[in-house]
Amino acid sequence: MIDNLFELFKKFIEVPDDEPQDDNAMVLAAVSLMLEVARSDAGGEQVEHAVIRNILTSEFNVEGGLVDNLLEAGVERVEGAIDLFQFTQLINEHYSHDQKEGLIYAMWRVALADGKVQAIEDHIIRRVAGLIYVAHSDFIRLKLKARG
Repeated sequence: MIDNLFELFKKFIEVPDDEPQDDNAMVLAAVSLMLEVARSDAGGEQVEHAVIRNILTSEFNVEGGLVDNLLEAGVERVEGAIDLFQFTQLINEHYSHDQKEGLIYAMWRVALADGKVQAIEDHIIRRVAGLIYVAHSDFIRLKLKARG
């Protein structure tokens, strides 16, 4: 009985074997986390999506149509997600500490795109930072850096 429950639980937390584990999957996880910030406050999604597009082209070196595909796939993932673990697990497995800090910085840039950080945006970024083991002092430093 306990073994059956354990197997059922594992199905909910594991990334499926047929899930691509390439660079696009890692970028998609990052995009999904940025989109979670963008959709958390009402109103500024167009501006925030523009910032995400800019981040994808400048920081992730994603080109043209792939940007739109990643955004579309990210929106679907975020809408179907029940938690952040499916995204942060991939980040933890494949990103260096510097890349994790880069992601938190990117999330702050998205949150600041409309000129103000909502409490829910701060909360989401704080949660992600904790889940990917970015220290609180780095979380604050990256927030200040994004503010300019």
